[in-house]
Amino acid sequence: MTKDSKKAENGAEKINWDLSDLYKSSDDPQLQKDKKEVLAAADEFAKKYKGKIDGLSANEFRELLQEYEAIQDKGGKIGSFAYLQWSTDTGNSAFGKLVQESNELSSELSQKLVFFDVEWLKVDNTKAEKLINDPKLSFYSHYLDSSRRYKKHVLEEQQEQIMSAKSVTGRSAWVRFFDETLGAAEFQIDGESLTEQEALSKLHEGDQKIRKKAHAALTKTFNDLSRTLTFIFNTVLADKSTNDRFRNYKSWVSSRNLANETDDKTVEALVKAVTSNYDLVQRYYKLKTDLLGLDEMKDYDRYAPIIQNEETITWDEAEEMVLDAYTKFHPEMGKITKKFFEKNWIDAAIKPGKRGGAYSASTVPSVHPYVFMNFDGRIRDVQTLAHELGHGVHQYLSRQQGPLQAGTPLTTAETASVFGEMLVFQKLLKEIDDPKEKLALITGKIDDTIATVFRQISMNRFEDAIHTARREEG
Repeated sequence: MTKDSKKAENGAEKINWDLSDLYKSSDDPQLQKDKKEVLAAADEFAKKYKGKIDGLSANEFRELLQEYEAIQDKGGKIGSFAYLQWSTDTGNSAFGKLVQESNELSSELSQKLVFFDVEWLKVDNTKAEKLINDPKLSFYSHYLDSSRRYKKHVLEEQQEQIMSAKSVTGRSAWVRFFDETLGAAEFQIDGESLTEQEALSKLHEGDQKIRKKAHAALTKTFNDLSRTLTFIFNTVLADKSTNDRFRNYKSWVSSRNLANETDDKTVEALVKAVTSNYDLVQRYYKLKTDLLGLDEMKDYDRYAPIIQNEETITWDEAEEMVLDAYTKFHPEMGKITKKFFEKNWIDAAIKPGKRGGAYSASTVPSVHPYVFMNFDGRIRDVQTLAHELGHGVHQYLSRQQGPLQAGTPLTTAETASVFGEMLVFQKLLKEIDDPKEKLALITGKIDDTIATVFRQISMNRFEDAIHTARREEG
């Protein structure tokens, strides 16, 4: 946003996270020390276990996994700090440098450790099953069992090392370039230069003229960047197609479904259930067109509030809403959530160079999660905050599962976040007496639900079409 902007502040402008629980800065001596130590630990791990996985006893296997977890935790800590720091200022060359260094470190670690995955998946199924069911390895049973699903898709050790080495200049590099490109992009509205997040936020304004201008600004900048963005898009498509072919995945979505611990048929059933009910969205948009008093709904009208003058919600008010809803559900949930606010585990300020969107980063079990968002003082931002803190609480509690099992597939991760979001929605709904305000809240929730369910499936259908065309037509 430009310096002469008259936009009212909402209190989130100073909400920046404190990453010192990870590292104090890019120059933190502990960070440099950990880089050396984690590589040395990986070398020692390989020296101790390479070529011996098939003959390990349950006790020895448990010791291996504990050592493996320690390496993963330390390496993950470095990567988490680098990414979180960079995502708040994607134009900072020093931050970008550390991201690149951490990606290369991650690749180097993977190359040193990949023998374990290869050897474990070559263990005879009967012997593997015996280890998985051994009481001494009960804590790790889910990890050991779920990892066996990749048996058909893991290559030989040297091939895996090459794939890991090339990954640094593959998809992840292009995704970073995409984020940096949009982080630096400017969107002009009435002479004011806005970030992508600020421009997108104006699509939720009550004034249709403002929404139309925001839509035009977004379209113009994206069109100006279309050559770059299209090249990134096509390169990522080709990269995935190549990887899937080498790993023997039968469709473009198989690897994602495997990571989500589900199967193609289940996902196809979900897609069919949603696409067969597109008429529900069409009926809703017809109703919303009437509620907005429009003759025709344009693309930029989809997220318009039905109350024209939506009040700005301050950061303090948003904090109170979320904490109250979470605490009333369960005191422990409220207590954990409060840590995020009191200990500065949230970054909410909108600023130039910051990437768009929102996420909760689990980081590593030895530390704690951090929540990232762009708070613009609207009720939907409160819902976003509640959503990400749902993830945050889940991730905080999952730390006890250790580095190999604390993560959760998307299929269950979104349960916690949407649940947290609904707690706040239900709280607000109970507290509103004015029928018009209540209707506005409900329509806003329907808008969000359409985005969560129908919009996501629509994007999935686009992905299916483009990936299939890439494979079949080139």
